[in-house]
Amino acid sequence: MMRFLYVILALPFLGWTFLDPVAKKNEEGNALFENGAYEEALKRYLEAQQGGEGRPELHFNAGDALYKQGKYAEAMQEMGRAVEVEHQELSAAAHYNLGNALFRQEKFQEAVGAYKEALKIQPDDVDSKINLELALEKLNQQDQNKDQNKDQNQDKNKDQQDQNKDQNQDENKDQQDQNKDKDEKQDQKDQQDQQQNQDQKDQQQDQNQQDQNQQDQNQQQNQQQQQQQPNPEKLTPEEAAQILDAMKAREAESQKRRKLRLFGRRYDGNAW
Repeated sequence: MMRFLYVILALPFLGWTFLDPVAKKNEEGNALFENGAYEEALKRYLEAQQGGEGRPELHFNAGDALYKQGKYAEAMQEMGRAVEVEHQELSAAAHYNLGNALFRQEKFQEAVGAYKEALKIQPDDVDSKINLELALEKLNQQDQNKDQNKDQNQDKNKDQQDQNKDQNQDENKDQQDQNKDKDEKQDQKDQQDQQQNQDQKDQQQDQNQQDQNQQDQNQQQNQQQQQQQPNPEKLTPEEAAQILDAMKAREAESQKRRKLRLFGRRYDGNAW
C-alpha cells in the first residue's frame, strides 16, 4: 500500500476574540493558508508575532507556512519554539511537523526521534505512527546504502590498489627488461671489443712471425752465400796464386781502360 507523509496544517487560536489585532492577523493568515497563498500567510503570521510575543501558536503557524514553501530549515526553527508547551495537542503537533521537516531533509534518524516524541504525548495518533514507520524504513534503507557504498568504496579502493600494484609490477618488469637489454647490449659490445682486440693481437703476432721468418730466411741466404764464397784461409797455395794472378790481370786491364777514357784517340783529319 502506498504511504504518504501526513502534515498537520495551521491550528486555530481558541479563546481569541475577533477584536484582538493579533487574532485578526492570525485569522487572515489562516484564510490565506487555506487558499494556498503560503507566502502571504507567512507575512500575516509574522506580523501577528510582533504583537503576540510568547504565543507558541503563532510560531507553529509560521513554521507550517514555511514548510509548505519548502523552507524546511526555517520551518524547524519556528516549530522548535512550539514543542515545549503545556498544551499537549499543540506540542504533539509541533513534534509531528518538526519530524516532517527533518524527513524532507532526509535526516531520518532525527525524524524518528521527533515522531516518537509526538507519540509519547498522543500514543493513538495514527499519522505519527505511519510517518514513524516510514521514517524507520528510510533510515534502514539509508544504512543499507551506506554499507553498500562503503563496500563499493572498499572494492573500488581495492581494485585501484590492485591496479596500481599491477601497474607498478608492469613498470618494474619493463624497467628490468630494459636493464636486461641494456646489459645484454653492453655484454655484446664488450665481447665484440674483446674479439676485435684479440683479432688485432693475432694479426700482430702473425706479422711478427712473418717478419721473423723473413729475417731467418735472409740470414740463411747470407749464410749460404758466405759458404759459396772462397775462403782465403782455406785455399791451397796453387789456388791462391791463381786468384792473385787473375786479380793482377783485372787490375792491368782496368788501368788500360782508364787511360783510354782520359786521353782518347788523336784525329789528324780525313785520310781521303
